[in-house]
Amino acid sequence: MLKKVPDKQFAAGDLVTVKSSRNEEPFCIIGLKINEHNQQVAVLKALFNDTFIIEKPISDLKSFLIKGKL
Repeated sequence: MLKKVPDKQFAAGDLVTVKSSRNEEPFCIIGLKINEHNQQVAVLKALFNDTFIIEKPISDLKSFLIKGKL
């Protein structure tokens, strides 16, 4: 069963990129949860592709904004 988890570093609505990705495509976090391996993961939606939604571990994310805030 997946549990929702609050995260102090990232929150829903934050703009991020995926560290392990070759391109720096921006994503928006649409949710945070814990997967079956007890890892914190973020549900990400690509900003420029409405149908591209992925899940990545929190540790694989980097803030898209220079100082992390608008």
